[in-house]
Amino acid sequence: MNALDKIVEMFPGRLDKIDLSAYRDDTYQPRVKCATEYGDALKKRLTQPTIWGAKSGFLCDSYFRFRPREMTIWTGYKGHGKSAVLSQVLLKFMQSGQKVFVCSPEFHPVELMFRFLVQCLGCSTPSEEEADVLLEFFTDTLWVYDVQASLKPNDVAPLCRWVCENIKPDHIVIDSLMKCGISPDDYSSQKTLVDQVQSVAHNNPVHIHLVAHARKGHSDEAPARLHDIKGASEIADMAENVISVWRNKPKEKARDGSKDIEPDAMFIVEAQRNCGGEIGVNPLWFKRDAMIYFEPHKDWRDYVSIGRTEVAL
Repeated sequence: MNALDKIVEMFPGRLDKIDLSAYRDDTYQPRVKCATEYGDALKKRLTQPTIWGAKSGFLCDSYFRFRPREMTIWTGYKGHGKSAVLSQVLLKFMQSGQKVFVCSPEFHPVELMFRFLVQCLGCSTPSEEEADVLLEFFTDTLWVYDVQASLKPNDVAPLCRWVCENIKPDHIVIDSLMKCGISPDDYSSQKTLVDQVQSVAHNNPVHIHLVAHARKGHSDEAPARLHDIKGASEIADMAENVISVWRNKPKEKARDGSKDIEPDAMFIVEAQRNCGGEIGVNPLWFKRDAMIYFEPHKDWRDYVSIGRTEVAL
């Protein structure tokens, strides 16, 4: 049995069938309260630091975090590393003990787990023993929705509600909007789905990450911006945060060393509604065999979660 088969066999918490019928009711019930009823919550908010929430592990942590009851749109062109950067950020969350649920029709769970394993170790040839260490590392911190077909749009928000009630994660990842069963030109349905998913975030102490591809332009040699997200313009307008990931393909194409001083990728905070609203660009370099993105002031090994010396071979 190889390492990947062992991951599938041993991965904990698999649920083959979930009854979502009880989670479909999203009936609006208006509630009117006197402002003073929010007094305790307001005073608790005063004790929070100016910048708070889950850290990505990059320099932008000084001005941007992933906070509960918010939604972040991750965008970028196809093949520009959105999912790889996101998985590295998820590892950072889990290192701090936070619980993550991933729904990714874009990637088979085995490939998702293998990428986590490579990034944890910083090694492209993990062993079965190291897979065991990974599984122990992820106990009670990672859940995966085992589906490789497109979701039904009416199932996405109910699934998120079920997960919030039964798993109680700190983060829910939906990768991607394109796999939620909605036509690319059905803007009304896209807006409705994003609104429903965001409502789940607003009503639960969870951060929801939604991957949404950037529309094809004349060139992908410059980063995708806020309103380059494929589909309804409201997708970017509704989300609290928008992250754009860009891969420096001109540098890769040069292959002559002329662009070595340029970063391999960029992690761009395109929008942030709360905590001052600061945005910014974070240059990243890429260690390909380790699938690790790192910043110029650090070594790629600083991002390794589980050292190979920790594994008894």
